Amino acid sequence: MSLFFALSMAGQSLLTHKRAMDNVNKNMSNMYSEGYARRVNHLSDMPASSVELKKIERVFDQSLFNRYILANNQKTGYEGYQDILQQIEALYNDIMGSGLASEINDFFNSFNDVAVNPDDLAARNSVISKATALVGRIRNDYETLEDIKEKTSLSVKDNIQHLNNLTKQLAYVNKNIKFFSYDEVRLNEFLDERDRLIKEISSLIDTKIRINEDNTVDVFTSKGFSLVLYDQVSNITFDTDSNGNPVVRVNGNDVTDILGNGKIGGYIKGIKKVNEAIDQLNDFTTTLALIVNKQHRQGYDLNGNTDIDFFGIDPSSSLTNINATNIVVNITDPKQIAAASDPAYTNSDNTNIKKIINLKEDINGVLSAVEEADLFADNTITIGGITYVLNDTNNYNLIKEKSFHEFYSSHMVAPVSSELSKIKTLAEDSAFMAENIDQKIKEMSSVNIDEELINLTKLQRAYEASAKIINVTDELLQTVLNLIK
Repeated sequence: MSLFFALSMAGQSLLTHKRAMDNVNKNMSNMYSEGYARRVNHLSDMPASSVELKKIERVFDQSLFNRYILANNQKTGYEGYQDILQQIEALYNDIMGSGLASEINDFFNSFNDVAVNPDDLAARNSVISKATALVGRIRNDYETLEDIKEKTSLSVKDNIQHLNNLTKQLAYVNKNIKFFSYDEVRLNEFLDERDRLIKEISSLIDTKIRINEDNTVDVFTSKGFSLVLYDQVSNITFDTDSNGNPVVRVNGNDVTDILGNGKIGGYIKGIKKVNEAIDQLNDFTTTLALIVNKQHRQGYDLNGNTDIDFFGIDPSSSLTNINATNIVVNITDPKQIAAASDPAYTNSDNTNIKKIINLKEDINGVLSAVEEADLFADNTITIGGITYVLNDTNNYNLIKEKSFHEFYSSHMVAPVSSELSKIKTLAEDSAFMAENIDQKIKEMSSVNIDEELINLTKLQRAYEASAKIINVTDELLQTVLNLIK
């Protein structure tokens, strides 16, 4: 072996081990960097020659990564949905005795003093006060539900804007992965960024990924709509329909109803639950106004007048039907409360007021069979110039079979609490699953300082050996040259 060949081999070995040590140092310096995957040196002997750094491999398990994406989808979807359910439950707040149920009880119970003394103006004023409080609570609940819906819809919009930014970044990373395919140092940096972006995308929307042979990635929704195809990015848009509900489109295709996971999917499910709560509150309010008004119209006030509506429509409302947005107490004068059924004894007869009190537990018979048929025909009925519209006549039937209080408790409050309890469990389970998978990924790909120090020591010894060969070879060359001189 010639001296020059030995010098070449040693020089090659020196450069190889220098690159390998640089990689180990990079691992150690990124020990606490989030999303950094450990790089492994693969050294190989060259036939009849030196040693080469054949590959710097980034530790990555695609199977674990795919499982994490699915678990992360579910976790963030449940968390978003849970957040909305908690807001609805807090609004009802009947566990603390300050929900709508207490206002309903106070309203109907306030009629008892009028039944005892029909001409007692103080008792009549109390009825108006409790009715005003009930109406105020109903309208406040409606406004709060609308506020939850509006803010959640804005969150969907913000997350879609963020999603569009992430997909553009991922398309850029895809191009760089392909461009730097022969530069392992830069390539691995872009692969780290690729995985970080995919994780973040999966937290926003239902995601499926396809990692190609060239390490670029294609991203789809769970139903197959493409979000990123190499460097091509789909246009994800946000809009609202006529009812203020969010509409999400991918390249013009409406995907709103098929989104179930990720923050966006969780929020959309939450908005559907808010809409359900709004419809129930409207039907509750409409039925309450319809039944109380119908019974109140049959009585006589202290002035001998009849056909008086207890509840009315707010004059500032643009709607012609009564619901939770516009219900008001129509009576301003306590003398207008129609307690009597006999116009000859308006200051002592309490027959009609007793019938109103009974509505708390039973509304059967207030509407005639003809009126109920009219209501069920198109969900609408008009009595005394006021129109009553139901979203679902089943809600009227449920109140008729049970009571206002029972409907509110068992069909408005209880389902939300039950759903929230279920979603909390699912959120905890999915969070545990995602955390467990993420921990496995980190255990596999994170930097172990002890292991890296051992690797660094080995490489330093090899580097020093190569350097010593160069020094010895250089001395021999100098000796040979001196002999020639």
